[in-house]
Amino acid sequence: MNPFKNNGNTGKFIWNTIGILCNAGTSFLLLIFVTRICGDFSAGIFALGFANAQLMLSIGRYGMRAYQATDIKDSVTFQTYFLSRIITCILMLIISLAYIISKGYSFTKAAIVFSICAIKMADALEDVFHGLFQQHGRMDLAGKYLTARNLITMLSFIIILAVTKNLLFTCVVTGILSIAACICLNIPTAREMVSIRLKLYKRDLATLFISCFPLFIGSFLALYINNVPKYMIDRYLTEDIQAFFNILFMPAFVINLVSEFIFKPLLTDIAIKWEQNQMKNFVVYIFRLWMGILMITVIVVTAGYLIGNDLLSFIYGVDLTKYRKELIILLLSGGFSACVYLLFHVLTAMRRQRNLLAGYTFTALFITALSPVLVRKYTIFGASVTCFISSIILFLIFSFMLLSAIIKKLKTKV
Repeated sequence: MNPFKNNGNTGKFIWNTIGILCNAGTSFLLLIFVTRICGDFSAGIFALGFANAQLMLSIGRYGMRAYQATDIKDSVTFQTYFLSRIITCILMLIISLAYIISKGYSFTKAAIVFSICAIKMADALEDVFHGLFQQHGRMDLAGKYLTARNLITMLSFIIILAVTKNLLFTCVVTGILSIAACICLNIPTAREMVSIRLKLYKRDLATLFISCFPLFIGSFLALYINNVPKYMIDRYLTEDIQAFFNILFMPAFVINLVSEFIFKPLLTDIAIKWEQNQMKNFVVYIFRLWMGILMITVIVVTAGYLIGNDLLSFIYGVDLTKYRKELIILLLSGGFSACVYLLFHVLTAMRRQRNLLAGYTFTALFITALSPVLVRKYTIFGASVTCFISSIILFLIFSFMLLSAIIKKLKTKV
């Protein structure tokens, strides 16, 4: 196999789509099986652990994927990207452990939450290799390996849980298998593209961490903002309510993940068009991506209104029929969140990282102050409204930033 051979745009989109769908489906299916096999209480712990793992994943990735994929001048070597990712993965586990200890969880709950974090660490490690593949125009490889690893993770988890009925043991073994699959799938192909021997270039490593720091804080705050309602439920309500909210939240989360397949393969092209002042094509690209997200959101919201609650109740084996308005609010917030995620990557390609940080910081402070009031008074409805408000605020702020940057660029050309 020649890793430099271009597989065509169709192959890139197809495999990237399959990979993203598989990644989205994994979390969806695992929560189903935990709810069915272990009950609502364990499902609530699993959902909280998954939310915490997603937040820790932002530490593991450090916001570098967008920066790496749009590094069209190869200003940083892959060895530096790889070493930085190993460092951030270790930090991801250490900080997760410190957080769990600070919460005073029981041993079982703490061990489950930490094990789920280890499962998600495979996503962070894998991400640096997929950034390399994207730099070489091989998003199809990234999609293939993402699909394979998620299938291994999902099947291992389901089989072990079904046999043992032990959520802790299942999470520990699945974490080990997921990391092993990541290494075995990605490293052989990466070696055909570049040397992956670890080399320490102190100046390059420091420059990379400094350049990506606003992206890291932005990514961390983005996930924190998404998880604030879950943390408030954990603080003020019960594990059962946590499970119900996460089941309702899952379709909105899927909108976000599915939207990735539309724009992720185009990030490098977007960066090139911005760098080369192809402003008309740049704006058309973004408009089409927005329309794609809008179309997905309309379809999902319509389906959610018609059959969403009945379908989720049937799949998860719990009664969710009284939460129709909460589901619709969460689905709408998922659509806006997908647009925010797109704007995050576009502004990164434009090297506007510091602007992103300001938007996320303001929203995080605002929603942290507001969410306890809404969740304590209105429970799941309040948590849903919290998600919707935060997504609207970020969408408006980032849209204004993008428009301002485009106007400034056009004036400079003139």
